[in-house]
Amino acid sequence: MTRAFAQTWGQAPGVTHVAELDDESLVERANSGGDNAAFAELVRRHQGKVRGLLLRLTGNRTVADDLAQEVFLRAYRGLIGFEGRSRFSTWIYRISYNVFVNHRTRGKPLSALPEGFENHAPAPDTELSASRLDLRRDLAGAIAALPERYRVVVTLHYLQDVSYPEIADLLELPIGTVKTHLHRAKKLLREHLRDPLAAPSGAANSAAELVE
Repeated sequence: MTRAFAQTWGQAPGVTHVAELDDESLVERANSGGDNAAFAELVRRHQGKVRGLLLRLTGNRTVADDLAQEVFLRAYRGLIGFEGRSRFSTWIYRISYNVFVNHRTRGKPLSALPEGFENHAPAPDTELSASRLDLRRDLAGAIAALPERYRVVVTLHYLQDVSYPEIADLLELPIGTVKTHLHRAKKLLREHLRDPLAAPSGAANSAAELVE
């Protein structure tokens, strides 16, 4: 997927020097000279987290991939308007969330996250690795079951490492509301993970401890 995105944005084979630049420098290069390699590097750096956020929100890999393409198209067209008052990552997350909201508003049905959607590894060989996979599956299922307003802040803060002020900025919410959403989300996660019908694996209690 990374290679496909890079080819889409015209990154020439063998161009590696852009990888040494920070996001702000890449934005400046992309804006000043239409440097497609600079924008391709921005895509390479951020597409995984953008797609991860969209996957959490939509629960559908195909939809998440399609929306990620739209996100970077919008970013490419709107890059000249990026003023650097926030991190580029915050700006791209804001676009991602807006693209998701627009998609949802259009009324296209979204499927639920399939059980074990994060697990693409071979079958575990040991009890320990099986427990870890169960823990990941239980956490993924619990997050997927959250209401959207809680799911997005949990994903941004705990999985994407976005700060409270940045979440407040990109979702246009007061910081106090962001903290309240996170507090309530953690309570719901604990309840879900301790429900044997919702999270039947033996790792559920361990997963619940992670959100204490």
